[in-house]
Amino acid sequence: MNVPAAAPGTRVLRSPFDVEARRAEVGVALPEPKTAPALVMAPMRDVNGVSFYADEHKSVIDPDLQAQNVAALRPLRAFVKEVTRLADGWMVSRPADPRYAGQALTALARWAASGALLGAANQQGAYEREWTLGSLALAYLKIRDAPGVDPTARAAIDHWLCAVAAQVEPPYERAGKTSSANNHAYWTGLAVGAAGAACQDRALFDWGIARARIGIAQVGKGGVLPLELARQRRALHYHVFALAPLVMLAELAAANGVGLYDENDHALRRLADRVIAGLAHPSTFERLTGFAQEQVTTPPRAADLAWAEPYQARFPDARLAGWLAAARPVVDVRLGGDLTAAFAVTTGSPYTPRP
Repeated sequence: MNVPAAAPGTRVLRSPFDVEARRAEVGVALPEPKTAPALVMAPMRDVNGVSFYADEHKSVIDPDLQAQNVAALRPLRAFVKEVTRLADGWMVSRPADPRYAGQALTALARWAASGALLGAANQQGAYEREWTLGSLALAYLKIRDAPGVDPTARAAIDHWLCAVAAQVEPPYERAGKTSSANNHAYWTGLAVGAAGAACQDRALFDWGIARARIGIAQVGKGGVLPLELARQRRALHYHVFALAPLVMLAELAAANGVGLYDENDHALRRLADRVIAGLAHPSTFERLTGFAQEQVTTPPRAADLAWAEPYQARFPDARLAGWLAAARPVVDVRLGGDLTAAFAVTTGSPYTPRP
């Protein structure tokens, strides 16, 4: 791996991304960055989405409600996409072009100054705010130490990310709530843990790692997450969705001397093996649930493989290799952007950045 583990007990919280090493591995010449309209949009303080499931198991999507949710959140998602794109540009530009980091930092500083994401949020909006925090915190970890960063702007962004993290924590501390133990907890753990690393807040970092352990503890001998299996026809999809933040949390933990991959008798590897087998043969989840699986394809889409880039770099698996080669570059803004650029071992296959 390109990010060596920190010594246990280290005071400085480290990023899971080694920007200089990745630039040496995959760096390419990039054009001058252009300012996208999404970067100068009015910062979004309130986040309100539209719940789009039509059944109690949350396995059936109402397409009209889903379209309303996409429309309501389009500006926010556009902002996140551009910030992560610029952070990736800084990581892969060779020679290093600080204009990529500068544009992203300027946009984040505007949002910090406006108290973005700190207003009201309905239930769906709260989920989106958590994913947004994770996206932006992970992207920021790529650019926080870029040369020429204004210390005042950096301090403001640090403070803002910590403030948003503190606001998204409480709903996931309610004992007995499914969302405090299923994929929502892991995604929120990633968001809060990454924000903690960005603003050097050990309590936030530890809280995020604790959410990962909630998921890891649930993985049985067969590599199944019971709460995601309950999603019936979308059980495989939600196993993929839950694995993604758990893998990235394990990478964040490894960079800081915490071995989540080893916990519960290597539970994350059992979970990954179950997911890989399911992506190859969705019928395995049909037998587990009694329902034909939806929203998965064979071979898997790039959207279902973002977690696989860091995992494959650490635990090479022949089943993943072909899928990843066909899907690259693999990008997921919820995991911070371009996972191929951030983690892939690309020897023998030149890296091509996302458009």
